[in-house]
Amino acid sequence: MVDIRLLKTFCVVAKLENITQAAELLTFTQPTVSTQIRTLEEHFGVQLFERIGKKLYITDAGRYLIGPSEKILKIYGETVINMNCFSEVQDMRIGISTSYINSLLSPALLQLQINGNAGKVNVEICLNSSCVLNGLNNNQYDIGIVHDFISEKYLNTVMIHSEELVWAGHKKLMKDKKCPQLDDYPVINFRQGCTFRMLCDELLQKHRLNSTFEYSDFDSVKNAMTEGLGIALLPRSVVENLNTENENFHLFNERSELKIPLFAITRKDKNLSATVHTLIQRLQENSFMI
Repeated sequence: MVDIRLLKTFCVVAKLENITQAAELLTFTQPTVSTQIRTLEEHFGVQLFERIGKKLYITDAGRYLIGPSEKILKIYGETVINMNCFSEVQDMRIGISTSYINSLLSPALLQLQINGNAGKVNVEICLNSSCVLNGLNNNQYDIGIVHDFISEKYLNTVMIHSEELVWAGHKKLMKDKKCPQLDDYPVINFRQGCTFRMLCDELLQKHRLNSTFEYSDFDSVKNAMTEGLGIALLPRSVVENLNTENENFHLFNERSELKIPLFAITRKDKNLSATVHTLIQRLQENSFMI
């Protein structure tokens, strides 16, 4: 294996045809340059330069070596530049268990982007927390954000958010009722197996209610509620944001007394970039301000 520095020295000497001038340009001593050229000649087993009197002449072998050396140095230079980009800001792959998480993730990513350390970010919405965990274990994701606390010895699990769940429905569904009650309306629920569904089922049993509509993802439940199909149990911030937009949604006085948590999960044996650590910190800070 040839030291890349030897090729650089060779190209400078070949261009200047003068070891003394090459040494000055490279900030080396003349003996150092001569030694590097000799090392390169010994490596290839050919003579690269001939000295006749005080004049230095390049040989046919040396003349041939100029082209490959310049190509290698160019590739090496481009590689160094690209690798420096990786060391400064690394790409980040995120797996999330529901689309609701995007409403909290996006502000944190925006902060990283403004500070210039977001890099390329890939966000994938998974079916559930188990799918996020599988992706983390298969190195598909650098970080997972889930609703379930996953207790595994090889994981770092950090709570980043907790939010109250509230019953909400479109005002056109309430019609002229002054004191709307939960059991007056169809219930829009989540699919079996997700954290939202398990929390909803506790309240449904408490109020002796049954699900009328079931959807497989968070956005579908939210959209069905906004269209007036029924009432749904949703994070308070989601409903308040909807009300900010058009003020057409009713929050029931019936408190759910339930909170939906969010956890960031990472593998202890994975070398995480500074960008991932900063993201977790931003998510925690944003949660504190809510």
